[in-house]
Amino acid sequence: MKKILFIFLFAFSLAASAQILKPAKWTFTPSKTSAKVGETIDLVFTAKIDDSWYMYSSELKVDGPLPTTANFTKNDTYALVGKLVPVKPKEKFDDIWGGKVQYFEHEAKFIQKVKIKKANPVIEGKIECQTCTTKDGKCVPNKDKFKFEVKTI
Repeated sequence: MKKILFIFLFAFSLAASAQILKPAKWTFTPSKTSAKVGETIDLVFTAKIDDSWYMYSSELKVDGPLPTTANFTKNDTYALVGKLVPVKPKEKFDDIWGGKVQYFEHEAKFIQKVKIKKANPVIEGKIECQTCTTKDGKCVPNKDKFKFEVKTI
């Protein structure tokens, strides 16, 4: 019986330590699910951020923290228009980085404009961000794959 209990506790501790900390959960939504070839649409990246955590914006004026970036898998079915734009981030002076930083709490939203160049575009890639806790300053990088479904009409 002790052997079984030991094995169970050992396996449980391994499983608990193997969990990956992900304080931001992403959703990816096109502004329109159908579009014409030649049309420009918005791709909306939304992250729900756990309580006591914050995420850095895509636009940072200081070196140090990792900005949120969207890395698109290139192909000829679409073209990026401009850059990834944060929607209403907060701003504060950060002593650690020695300057103002833009960040999000609870929810982060970013928009990337794309022009549809061919029928049924394949729009996918990875979004990367850095989230930090307000409790002890711990920061973790996050990566998530994204895919936007847009049909052409």
